[in-house]
Amino acid sequence: MIICRPFHGGYVGIFQLTVVLLGTCTLLALVRHTDHYLIQAQPPSIYEYTDGKTRGARQNETSIAPPPPSDETTYLRYLAREYGLSNEIPFFARRIQPKFDSRSRKSMTEISQVPFMPRDFQRIRTDDERLDLRAERPPLRLSVAQRSPRPDGVNASALLFGISTSYDRLVYGNASLMADWARWLTGGEGTSNGAGLVLTLHRASGAEVESISSRLREAGIDAVVLPADGTHDSAARYLDLAGLLARRKDELLNEGLQKKFLALVDDDVFFPSLGKLLERLGKFDARKKAYIGLPSERSDWTVENNVTLTYGGGAVIFTPPMADAVAQLPCVNKTAAASPRDGEYHAEGSGTGQWDERLYTCIAEHTDEKLHILPSLYTPGDDLYGLRTGYEGGVPPLALHHYKHRRRFDPGKAHLVASLCGEACFLQRFFFRRGGWVLVNGYSVSQYPDGVDVLPAAKGISILLQKQDGGAATDANGDTKNENRIKVGDRLSFDKQDDARKRVDARKVVSWAGAKRTWRLLDSRRGAAGEVWQAYVKRRGSSSVPLYGDEDDWVPEDTVHTQDGPSDVDSVIVLIWEP
Repeated sequence: MIICRPFHGGYVGIFQLTVVLLGTCTLLALVRHTDHYLIQAQPPSIYEYTDGKTRGARQNETSIAPPPPSDETTYLRYLAREYGLSNEIPFFARRIQPKFDSRSRKSMTEISQVPFMPRDFQRIRTDDERLDLRAERPPLRLSVAQRSPRPDGVNASALLFGISTSYDRLVYGNASLMADWARWLTGGEGTSNGAGLVLTLHRASGAEVESISSRLREAGIDAVVLPADGTHDSAARYLDLAGLLARRKDELLNEGLQKKFLALVDDDVFFPSLGKLLERLGKFDARKKAYIGLPSERSDWTVENNVTLTYGGGAVIFTPPMADAVAQLPCVNKTAAASPRDGEYHAEGSGTGQWDERLYTCIAEHTDEKLHILPSLYTPGDDLYGLRTGYEGGVPPLALHHYKHRRRFDPGKAHLVASLCGEACFLQRFFFRRGGWVLVNGYSVSQYPDGVDVLPAAKGISILLQKQDGGAATDANGDTKNENRIKVGDRLSFDKQDDARKRVDARKVVSWAGAKRTWRLLDSRRGAAGEVWQAYVKRRGSSSVPLYGDEDDWVPEDTVHTQDGPSDVDSVIVLIWEP
């Protein structure tokens, strides 16, 4: 009989071996899975996704700060933000240095070889973070008058001005009128140039009088501010002011300050050339009576019964004896009419009601004094030659009148350039023959793409033989065989240097056909190094600038000249005048 015994390596051993093997396999599998998990859980190396695929680091991903924007870039972005310019802008900038080598200011300064714009506009976007604008170099050197004074070099202590206005007008538009006054009543640096001001405010409270007085003092303007009679109209207030000026003149004399010329002016009269004005006034003897008017342009004249007249254009000057005589006239002392109209007393007299007309009528009725005319942009004789008036005519003005209303012009900003190149360079014209560009400094930049030339006025005017009443021919000198000349009031007196023929001989005119592209001054400011920045803009959309750049020079029936067509973007020209 066979007995079966368990073998040591029998069924039990086989089972045990199998369990051990299964356990070992399971453990190995677990270890392998765990190692793979640990490997995958580690952060990947940067080389796994950058090797061969790297990109340039952005500046905000490094510790290196981006370079600051250029001054040109900063200025353009300011213009775009402040004036609502288009985001996309054709842009050009040029640096200019004045060259003081001309004996006098010319009607047109010609530059024949150097182009105004050596390269075309750069079309940019103001929101481009990488924008880096640079003005054209080297600086363009432009010839200006040698001996033209800057505002800080003019001693105006001989002048005393009188203005009547209102508080609301003075604080309107960020007090722009007072900023304009500061250009001709100070040296431009917050200190008085010696001129005095008597200012009356219509229906102003004590607090308003004190507020305006404080602002003028902070601006460096030497002023006495008084409330005006609230029952008087504008003409009556100015007649009152004539007496106030005469008394203020005496008060200053007692203090040792002598005033030689006393001026009544509208609140929006601007004197860009006080040095030149003082030179012209120097021909009058301040010890004798003199009555002087400063009409600015054609709008300051009127025609009555075929006689051309002006009453001074909102700017009238007296010598001290004349001021004393005017203050004693019955029509000045009796400024109020017998009875009020509309709650106000009105100055006696007829006509338009303007104070300078009422004053002229009063003086004509009671004295034999003539009104001496110191013209600026226009004299009646200009009409004999078809000479255009306006700021683009090349005439250095003594006074600008109603400049915001007539021209939408900001002389306080435009005149800043005079602090660098002298008062004669304000509105000075520069003709760049290459490319057909004309710069009117502080007013406009124009291009004539279809051709342009500059000619002496006597040759360039089309009205050389003009038929007048009776068939008399007028020649280029304005002479006629039967004296059919423009008639002016017999109480007006002109200096010989303002004779029509002398004016036309000194003038040059722009002769052009086709299109004209115009950039008007938008902004101007002083830089840290004393440079003056000017921004000229051509607005998008239909052009609002008349054909000749000046409203009263536009000829409706003109078919020869056209303004450049509309654009979908604003374009900007920046000129940087360097010391």
